[in-house]
Formats: sequence, structure tokens, C-alpha cells
Amino acid sequence: MAKHIRFRTNAIGLIHEKYGELARASTVQRNLPRWSLFDYRACYTDPELSLPMNASTLERGEIVPATDDIASSRLAELGEASARTTKPSRFDFQEFPRIPSPRRHPLQAATWLVKASFGLVSLVAVLSITAALPAVNLLALGYLMEIQGRVARSGKFRSAFYLLPAAAHMAGIVLGISLWLLPIRFLAGVARDGWLVAPGGTATWLGTAGLVSASLLVTIHLALAIGCGGSWWRFVRPLRNFRQLRSHLRTGGYWRDAHHAIVEFVASVRLPHLLWLGLIGNVAVYIWLSVPAYLFTILNDVTNRFQIVGFVAGCVTLTITLLWVPFVVTHVATSGRWQAMFELRAVLRLVGQTPFRWALATVVLLASSVVPLLYVALLKNRLPPHNVKWDLTLVFLATVVPARILIGWAYHHASQAERPVTTWLWRIWQAANGCLLCIGVGWYVYFLYVAANAGELGQRAVWQFHALLAPWPF
Repeated sequence: MAKHIRFRTNAIGLIHEKYGELARASTVQRNLPRWSLFDYRACYTDPELSLPMNASTLERGEIVPATDDIASSRLAELGEASARTTKPSRFDFQEFPRIPSPRRHPLQAATWLVKASFGLVSLVAVLSITAALPAVNLLALGYLMEIQGRVARSGKFRSAFYLLPAAAHMAGIVLGISLWLLPIRFLAGVARDGWLVAPGGTATWLGTAGLVSASLLVTIHLALAIGCGGSWWRFVRPLRNFRQLRSHLRTGGYWRDAHHAIVEFVASVRLPHLLWLGLIGNVAVYIWLSVPAYLFTILNDVTNRFQIVGFVAGCVTLTITLLWVPFVVTHVATSGRWQAMFELRAVLRLVGQTPFRWALATVVLLASSVVPLLYVALLKNRLPPHNVKWDLTLVFLATVVPARILIGWAYHHASQAERPVTTWLWRIWQAANGCLLCIGVGWYVYFLYVAANAGELGQRAVWQFHALLAPWPF
């Protein structure tokens, strides 16, 4: 019996040592099995190792069957799991890693800042182009709602940088392809000039042959660079790409790994989810604001009493509705359910938990939409014509996105707070913040009235709801 116990103890020690080395070598420990992270109790309870025992089993002297084959098989499986973690995961494209310590790793921190800046610029460019396309701009609204929901669930501003690695990766591929196409364009221009100056000459044919050869080589290089991961260094080291491709073809599994990388990248973007969020976000905004906006824009004849009464009712209802509609949109983005747009009682309860943050975030959101509203009301028809006006959406993204992130931050604190709301002092605090917010929203509604009557687009500017819908200036 002592022999069996001693053998079992040595086997557990060997497993723990080997698994510890693999776990330390892995860069993403969340993909490893739970029992591989330095815990003897987890090893004791692994059913596949036939160890259904507690910590006192060895002390009692019970014999538990164990073989080297079982331990070896589990070690091999863990080795495969550790190898799989080196493959791209959808989480690698969604979340940007934390910045290294600038004091301990200054070069790595500087590299991180460069990559983050490049990814942020790329993400803003992609959103600007997406927001400028009709119907496709629902994806831009879905992305804004997604980052709202992520900040609302986590309470961290770094959660707002969703898909930053994916945008940086795609922008790196586009930049690498563009740089390698520059010599091809130069050779194409030389060949074209040759055919214009001396058609059929020797130099002309040599220039054409050089263009075809260079195009073929560049095409192969770009295909290998993208097939080997598409990172920046892949575009400047063509020989390494060829050697890696040859190694993959010898060992096998190249097409499987390439398919896995493409599937993970496409899955990380989650286009159907973003489209769904944008759709239900549009529906939620128009359901709650259509009637107030209609009454607000009904006044065309100042002598008509019915229109005057409707206009006053529209001003009041629009002011009241704008108090909590931003939280309704965030509530929909957090839950991902279309039914959440009708859960007004839950939203009002959250609003009452953190009245100051609610008032601050709402005022900032409405104030951020003033610049897009000025553009729509005063400048839109005066700008020179554009074939592609995606550059104008940068104004919307620069003003609306930070305010939406702030709304998500306020929603998170409201969902985490559990304060008593029955004391008279807390009621006074809620009422004071509510009154101040009503004044701010009232000024925003007055500004809407001025923009609708003084702007060149008229009352159509009111229906675009720039603070709540997609940043689409057309």
C-alpha cells in the first residue's frame, strides 16, 4: 500500500511540475484547463486522471489507481492546448492588451502607444466611412451602442476600445499593400509612357516585361504576407514568409490554421450583432421620440390655436423624454434585448440611484450634439459638393462617442449602487439634480427650435437625433 501511495504522490508531483511549465509558457492562461494553474486540489478532483478524492485521501492510505499512460495522455492534451493558444483568438482582435509598465519596460510601452494610436486612427477612419453609407451606418450605431454596453457592464473606460486590434490589423494590411503597390504604379507609368513614345521598341518591351514580372512577384509576396498573419513585419520580410510557408506545407495543417484565423477574425467583428444593436437602437429612439418630435414641429401657423397647443405639448414632452431616453438606449445596449426599450420602470430606478452622474452624462451628451446640429442646420447646404463625404462624419464621432462612453459609465455606477431612496435628504438631492437637468434639456430644446426655424434644412434637422442615432450627416 505504501508503494502505491508513494507512486501516486510522485505522479502528482510530476504532473504539477509539467503543467506548471506549460502554464507559465502560455501567454493566454484563460484558454488553459482550470486544473493546470498550480492547484493540487484541482489535480485531486480531475475525473480523467481517476482522482475523485479529497486532500486527506493520501493520509488515510487509500489506493487510487493511476498509470503512466493516463498521466502521459493528459500531458499531451495539455501540450496541444498550450500550442493552440498561440493561434489567433477572437478575443485577441476585440480587446487591446494593457500597457506595459513605462518604468520597467519603456520600449514596450512606447511600442504599445504607437500601436494603440495607429489602431485608434484606423478605427475612426473605418467608422467614418461606415457612417457615411446609407443603411450600412446601422453598423456604426451598433458599434457605438456596443461600446456603451461594454462600459456599462464593466465600468472601465478601456472597454470602449472594442475592436481596436482588429482595426489596427486591417489598417496594417491595407498600408502594407498600398506601399508595395507604389513601385508597381511607377513601373506602370513608365511602361505607358514607353508605349506612347516608342511603341513596339525594345525598351518598351523590356519595361512591359519588368512590369509583369514585378507585378507577379509583388502579388506572390502580398499573398504570402497575408497568409502568414498579415502583421507589419510580414510585408518587409518576404524570404521569411516563404520559409514559413514551406515549413507549414511540410508539417501539414496550413490550410486548417488559415481557415481558423479567418474564422476567428470574422467572428471577432460580430457584424450581425452590431447590425442588430443598431436596428433596435433606431427603433427605440423613434418609438419614444416620434410623437414629441411631431408635436414639436407641428407649428406652421402662429394663429392656429391647435398648432400652438400641440407645439407647447411637444416642447414639454420632448424635454421630459430626453431626460431618460439616453439611459433607455444604454439599457438596450447592455442587455441586447429589444424588450429592454420598454422597461421604463427599471431605467427610472437606475436614474434615481446616481442622480448627479445621470445629470452630468445627459448634459454632456446633449451638448456634444450641438456641433453636428450646427453643421446640419447652418453649414450642410453651403459646403462644396463631395463625391464621398465620409470626412464630415469625423465631427460626429469626435463629439458623440466620448459622450456615449460617459453615459455607459454613469449607467454602470447606477446599476452597482444600492442606496436608500426613502430619506428626505436623498429625495431633495434627486429633485435638485432633476431640476438642473430639466433646465439644461430645456435650453437644448430651445436650440432645436432655433435650428429648425433658422437653418436651411428646416424641421428635418430635428428628426435626425444626432445625440442618439448614427452619426450620419446626410
